[in-house]
Amino acid sequence: MKLRHSLLLAILLFFTFCSSSIAQRLPDEAEPLRFHKDYTENGLIFGTITFPNEKMRFDNYSILINYITSDKKLRRKYSNNIRIDPTMFVGKHYGELEGGKTYLFVMEKEPGEYTIPSVKFTIFKLFDSSPQFSNANGFSIPFTVNKGEITYIGEININEYALKGEPIITIEDKFERDKNAMKSRYKMVNWDAAVKSKFELFHPDGDEKISNY
Repeated sequence: MKLRHSLLLAILLFFTFCSSSIAQRLPDEAEPLRFHKDYTENGLIFGTITFPNEKMRFDNYSILINYITSDKKLRRKYSNNIRIDPTMFVGKHYGELEGGKTYLFVMEKEPGEYTIPSVKFTIFKLFDSSPQFSNANGFSIPFTVNKGEITYIGEININEYALKGEPIITIEDKFERDKNAMKSRYKMVNWDAAVKSKFELFHPDGDEKISNY
């Protein structure tokens, strides 16, 4: 009975956690993506998130997109997370490219300056209601969102198996591959008008690291 109760609690926690996703990676298939520079006040960003192999080290990944402003209310309003939620009891990545290792993402954002400064990792414990969290930080990927513009912010590589001294986060230009993937998926957007970000990666606080909390 105790084992069954713990299992049910773990499953409930799993679905509760997954349902609290702050931002969808990709639009709902029931609502085709539409974006036209003459009929929007926002910009569109897209890119990919890639892992080193098919096996997942963690159960959940949350990539912070931080709106840069001194106004705390606006920062909360326009910042969000790209969430990659697990496939129950499978333990393999399920992205759209590179045999599942690479995930597409696209979203509308308010014009302004942004940065990606951290990635949160979660491990769900089957017989424990308290998940284990880790955080990769000490880096910054800045980019700008302009009104009516489609901006490619790159392929963000997350080396979840990084050894001491190895980079955890890197960024690459896979523009043509990722643009073509979007063109085949969302045909009502003029992907040929997309522009590239600068693909900059800074370490303002020293070396990046994964820390538990």
